[in-house]
Amino acid sequence: KTCEPGEYLDIQETQDCLPCEEGTYSLGGGERFDTWDTLPLGFDVDVELDGWWADDDANCSGSVWKAVGPFVTSPGDYCYSKLIYSAELKKPGFVNFTYSLPTKDTLLHVQVRNEQCEDIDFRSRSDKFPMATGENQWATVEIELEAGHNIITWKAFGLSSYQEESPAPVYISEIIVMGLDYTSKCTPCPAGTHAPNTGSSRCIPCPLNSRSDEGSATCIECESSQYAYVGSDTCTEKVPCKEQDYYKRYDYSKCQMGKKTQVEYKWIEPVICEYGIAGAVPRPSSTEEDCPSCNPGMQLSKDGHCEFCKDGQFSDGKDACKTCPALTIPKKMMKYLTWKELPPYMTTSCLNNDEDSNCDRDSGWIAAGNHIHSGENYADDVYLILTLDVTEFQVGGSFLRDKTRSWQRSHLPSTWIATKIAPCTFWKSWKPPHLNFLRLGQAKRTRQQSSRTLSPLPLFTQVYKWGLASHKISTTTPRTFTWAFEKKDPKTVLDPSVDLRHDVAKIYNITVTNVKNGGASYCEACPEGRNKECISCSAGMYYSNDTKTCKPCALNHYLSPSNDHCIPCGPGLKNVQQKVCYSDCSFSLDKVDYNLSALKGFHSLDTSSSFTEAGNRFFKRYNISLCGTEGSLDTKCRASKMSSMDETELEISSLICRTTILPSTKENEISTQVMSIGDVLLGITHENKLGSLQDNMTKPRTDGLNVKDIKFFYRSAHTTSGCKEGRSTIITLRCDPNAKGNGTIEFIPECRDGTCDGCNFLILWTTESACPSCGKNDYTEIKGECKDEQQKLHYVWREHKICVGGSSLPKNKEQACEMPKWYRQMPWYAQWSIAGMVTMAILMAVLIMFFWKRNRKLEYKYEKLLLQPTGAPRGRDLCPLEGEEDE
Repeated sequence: KTCEPGEYLDIQETQDCLPCEEGTYSLGGGERFDTWDTLPLGFDVDVELDGWWADDDANCSGSVWKAVGPFVTSPGDYCYSKLIYSAELKKPGFVNFTYSLPTKDTLLHVQVRNEQCEDIDFRSRSDKFPMATGENQWATVEIELEAGHNIITWKAFGLSSYQEESPAPVYISEIIVMGLDYTSKCTPCPAGTHAPNTGSSRCIPCPLNSRSDEGSATCIECESSQYAYVGSDTCTEKVPCKEQDYYKRYDYSKCQMGKKTQVEYKWIEPVICEYGIAGAVPRPSSTEEDCPSCNPGMQLSKDGHCEFCKDGQFSDGKDACKTCPALTIPKKMMKYLTWKELPPYMTTSCLNNDEDSNCDRDSGWIAAGNHIHSGENYADDVYLILTLDVTEFQVGGSFLRDKTRSWQRSHLPSTWIATKIAPCTFWKSWKPPHLNFLRLGQAKRTRQQSSRTLSPLPLFTQVYKWGLASHKISTTTPRTFTWAFEKKDPKTVLDPSVDLRHDVAKIYNITVTNVKNGGASYCEACPEGRNKECISCSAGMYYSNDTKTCKPCALNHYLSPSNDHCIPCGPGLKNVQQKVCYSDCSFSLDKVDYNLSALKGFHSLDTSSSFTEAGNRFFKRYNISLCGTEGSLDTKCRASKMSSMDETELEISSLICRTTILPSTKENEISTQVMSIGDVLLGITHENKLGSLQDNMTKPRTDGLNVKDIKFFYRSAHTTSGCKEGRSTIITLRCDPNAKGNGTIEFIPECRDGTCDGCNFLILWTTESACPSCGKNDYTEIKGECKDEQQKLHYVWREHKICVGGSSLPKNKEQACEMPKWYRQMPWYAQWSIAGMVTMAILMAVLIMFFWKRNRKLEYKYEKLLLQPTGAPRGRDLCPLEGEEDE
């Protein structure tokens, strides 16, 4: 006969199951294993080589499960290690176990066989092969057992031997087997625990500052001058408080550059010292201090905490982050020199063999300005864990010139100081993420971990002895660096008078170089060859090899893919920050304005139906976004899920794309064969050719309208064996004032499915929006007659108006009459006649004056000659005056 948990079988008197008294507990017909100092009775271990993964010459003799105090753990290698337990069940029961399996690189297989060596069926596969729990996570599995003999086996082995690191081990902290023989008496609760109720199946640890003896139903409070940790069996006298019993706490919410921060002094919990008595050091009052600077590569955030600079920035920790100059590389690292708070990517915790005792604080290590320390007043057997996660190391690239060093990614030096009075141990571990602090504890206790992933520092035998440790990382895989401090080795027996409360480990700086999730304190020049991680020039600028400076692109130019020169945008296109050329559907060609904004958005065009040999109908669908949105690809084509096995639908974004549609009988459609036929708009022009693209198939208009067609040229760079130059699409927009709205989208008759060769696609779009925008030249002003000194002005469209939008027709208006000049009232021929007569009159007057003046001079000479005296004239008188000979 078996009893339920919390009961025992009274064999002497009633022979019935009775509840346990207060201060005792019982599992009934079961047994719990939660202490693993040694392998309990009934357990066995075995090992075999798994030829699937391990090397043929691998030695698996030492690869067995081991009991290490708080749990039993597998070795963490590629050998088949087995943990076996045999149980004789008096009735159907179960086995319940709590395990931790950080990653999927180790397989945990649970097997249960009966006395005929037959495997018992499991309710689910997850019971037979428990899933990975994740870092520092635990899970519980319960498996039903049949009455009789049961052999329970836990098998663990690594799945891949190609990884550099060893596979993660499996941890089991508790195993409960129910259905065993009866329990004839209840077990007294151990000292430090209690069972307040009858019928208890387990004991509860005593809370902080209380104790209990063996078999207690209640816990006894300690005196005010005493203290006790959780689960203690004695109370310890408090000593006068010292400076080590309190710590600084900064209020960084008020901390901005150049401001003050509030500093408070807090007692280290639990308080195990007496304050306010003789010899006690008083706790200082709150004060204000200058805000400390951040670590290199960091800056103060708005809430006063330090954060890493963003990509492409740097900081010395004192000033705000700045952008690296062009053609430099930010030298990223984690360099922790100042410890005003726990830095990013660093966590701290406290771990003890008993999860309910001693680790009462929220965290273990404490930031203390110029160092971080492991804290005081912890129990002697507590692990104080400090971890640093590096999510990604930087890949070498061209800036690592020596290829032989290209795999030496990182170097981690750390400087620390520890004080001790009795033997204490400081362990440091470099691990990938799946090796958590539980493995560290196991490795520390068993001394089995290889030095490649866990390195113990020497035991300290002097107060304030300095040490320096460094480690080189040879892979780019994510890493977790772990520091674990314990005041004493659990196997060491100390004199009770030895006081370890103030033993601490201090770390003053930690540096991890060449990490991606860190920050840069400076930027170094890019070497020749220019690495992809180099900071490029600002938006719209390119690097000139001639001047060795960044130069801006000209208007309507964009950067080349190599960022070393600028390329002009195609005709009719604009640009965004000199990066992408696009059209907003408003442009000018040959000094004529066009506005196609009404055609923005999504449009579709279907081909005529075709049929397969089986008679299934299908057709092609074209999705069109004429201009897109400032260069973005906002047209989507989607391929439907063809079966329930497809996890996602295939979807592409483009300006023009095509898909094959298979109509379904369920009033829905199945789409397949998705492809882009135009993800870049090359230009807009009146011409039939742009670059290598040419449209010789679309026939010109024949309606007599003197309006040119508009050609949109698109290119898709994706090449195939049939389309070695990629695919292209040319959309011809034709003006038709009668095609209202979106008009008509169709294929040209020569290529009814949109293409004649499968690579080049032609579409004709007839719409009024393709007509020129209206302007002043498209309407006429008509002036009315003057009446009461007012004149009416009328505006009408010119005959055969073919423009749309643009400027609207002005409203009729009145204005004061303007009397024209008298000559403007004559016909033009009369005006020309009068002008000719006036010109002739002026010419005649000039001639008359000329001849009159000439005649006057001759007359003067003649009269002078007549007045000369008788006799021969003198020579000078007979000579004509100078200038008068010709007259």
